[in-house]
Amino acid sequence: MKHKLLYIEDDKDVSELIAEIMEYENYEVITDNGKAMFEIIKENPIGLILLDQRLFWTTGSQLCLALKANPATKDIPVIMISSAIDIADIARSCGAVDFIKKPFDMYHAINMVAKYFRT
Repeated sequence: MKHKLLYIEDDKDVSELIAEIMEYENYEVITDNGKAMFEIIKENPIGLILLDQRLFWTTGSQLCLALKANPATKDIPVIMISSAIDIADIARSCGAVDFIKKPFDMYHAINMVAKYFRT
């Protein structure tokens, strides 16, 4: 059985790229714009969430805070992804375990997911 990760991103091209990379590494990737995040988590054993900071309808850090405030999701590791200059501070302030700065190296992203994935 493949490990499932959830990627919250509203840019379809970026979502497809990350999904392809992670599926090659034997992860099952579920993508969403964040609006169905809790429903997806409820229906799937998610081991890690990759969360873009800049979403068209909210910020990833707001979603991260909601995840960390919910007893059912607080222990799922979250890695923030963004081109924001202050993404390290944003990730730290919302409770994410780490961050990936865009543009990113594919191998760095793979290693980050492997490091924090909760089986």
